[in-house]
Amino acid sequence: MAQSGKTQTHEWVVDEIEESMASIEVDGDRMITVPQGVLPAGVRQGHVLRVQRTHSADGKQSTVTIEIDDAATRRALAESAAQVKKGSRQPDDPGGDITL
Repeated sequence: MAQSGKTQTHEWVVDEIEESMASIEVDGDRMITVPQGVLPAGVRQGHVLRVQRTHSADGKQSTVTIEIDDAATRRALAESAAQVKKGSRQPDDPGGDITL
């Protein structure tokens, strides 16, 4: 077996799962679609996944490991909840974009 070569790490966020296909945001800058069957069991919308791709030293083999990152998922959900709360109107806010 060839020695391990270069390893790349990526963060995937599951945007949605529909008809056994998952829409994934990769590293916060692009979207891909992958079969749900290649993802870890129990993956749901909102999960953050840590993906490591390792190439063998001779370049003839690539190994991909995908795992649910529970800590990153909790942080992402907390940040999302904070944004929603920040964007909600106060009881005395009449609405609109301008405050006089």
